[in-house]
Amino acid sequence: MARRPKAPAQPLTTAQQLGSLSRSARDIKRKDKGLSTDIDRLPMLTWIMFLKFLDDREQIEEANAALRRERYLPAIEPPYRWRGWAGPETGMTGPELLAFINQDEAPAPMVGAAQACSPICAAFRAAMAPPGAGR
Repeated sequence: MARRPKAPAQPLTTAQQLGSLSRSARDIKRKDKGLSTDIDRLPMLTWIMFLKFLDDREQIEEANAALRRERYLPAIEPPYRWRGWAGPETGMTGPELLAFINQDEAPAPMVGAAQACSPICAAFRAAMAPPGAGR
């Protein structure tokens, strides 16, 4: 009996890609000691995804500012942006990543500073402001 040729694989939708990425990340995080349940892993995964999405958005904003010949002020300064420590070209691994995480502390955003700030930066500063500070 002749075999049917395989149908070409359909490209994944954005939701399917996100689901696949989420499952893959959870599988990796399950190997970490001290993270025994999804409740332990979810805040870390959420923060990592936020940093990635913020960096993607900032790259778009930087490109738009360059087209307008304007200066862009990022919400997070290098090397703390995603592309600085986890980007495909510059990604840190092993001892280098552990040293960055354990020995370096990202500066807190300048809450209430008079410095010009992008809308993303302003939202980040507002979210990080102490309760009751200028709200």
